[in-house]
Amino acid sequence: MLDMLILHIKNWRMVWFGLIFIGSILNAFAVRIEALSQIPNLTYWCFFVGFVIGMIAKLRSRWLWN
Repeated sequence: MLDMLILHIKNWRMVWFGLIFIGSILNAFAVRIEALSQIPNLTYWCFFVGFVIGMIAKLRSRWLWN
């Protein structure tokens, strides 16, 4: 069971990084910008964008800025 979890994390590491790290950074910036703070479900959108960036990186096997 633990081996399956470790294998999953290794295979999907870019997606998890995008979701958690990039999504958190986008959320931190977005809540500071007053115009964006009025958007409903802003946190979900920020994490979704982080997830999409991670998925694109996984499909390309490299990050967008490389």
